[in-house]
Amino acid sequence: MHKAPAGWYTDTAGSGSERWFDGVGWTDLTRPREPADPARSTRWAVVVAVVVVVATPLLLPLLAG
Repeated sequence: MHKAPAGWYTDTAGSGSERWFDGVGWTDLTRPREPADPARSTRWAVVVAVVVVVATPLLLPLLAG
């Protein structure tokens, strides 16, 4: 049976908090969930856009043929 590693996990849906899992069971320790880093999401969007722009002209001949 696979067990999740100890760490902070999203608590019940809509709670806005995280709960500590000690590797065996859930504890009473909670903390507010940290907001997502919008800069990180933006960086990935830029990387994906660049890959698509660069790869499309290289892949089109393969897909057409």
